[in-house]
Amino acid sequence: MKILLAELANNTLVTPMGWSDWWNYKTSMVSHDRDDFGVYELADEDEKTLYIGSGKVRTRLLEHLSNNDCPLATRYRIDCCKAEVESSIKEKQLLEAYKAMRNERLPLYNEKNV
Repeated sequence: MKILLAELANNTLVTPMGWSDWWNYKTSMVSHDRDDFGVYELADEDEKTLYIGSGKVRTRLLEHLSNNDCPLATRYRIDCCKAEVESSIKEKQLLEAYKAMRNERLPLYNEKNV
């Protein structure tokens, strides 16, 4: 994933990625996040990417938890953006870079939503 982020920083029209640290993916943690536009990554305990999304970060993460959309996810991290359009662009770039590195496969839960 570090290679992916470096590639995005060099080939992007939006600001470079500035991921937060990994956090435990549970309501008590997510509830304290800002609700700004951004991108987020859900991962398993080994920090293997399971889902990449964008939107109002806290709102979207709480929706995923409430709906049990990503039951294997135990970790998350975020990168806040200045505007919704920037978060959408970053999400698309992250997904394309992920696919390029993994034989055109999306993260597990992104695959299920296609």
